[in-house]
Amino acid sequence: MLIAAITFVIGLAGALLLAFGSWLVFPPAGFIVGGVLCLIWSFMSARAIAANRYEQSRQPRGDS
Repeated sequence: MLIAAITFVIGLAGALLLAFGSWLVFPPAGFIVGGVLCLIWSFMSARAIAANRYEQSRQPRGDS
């Protein structure tokens, strides 16, 4: 559980630093990079949830 939390925090810090660094180069680029990172995060989260639900639906249930 702790590893998952640390991984999330490091990933979030990396995303923030990437967006901030882009903003330092060109301010609108920071918003663009931040928006793209949010879209990627949303896509990957939805994909993981769908894969989890698909795997659960394929597992045989103990109803006998």
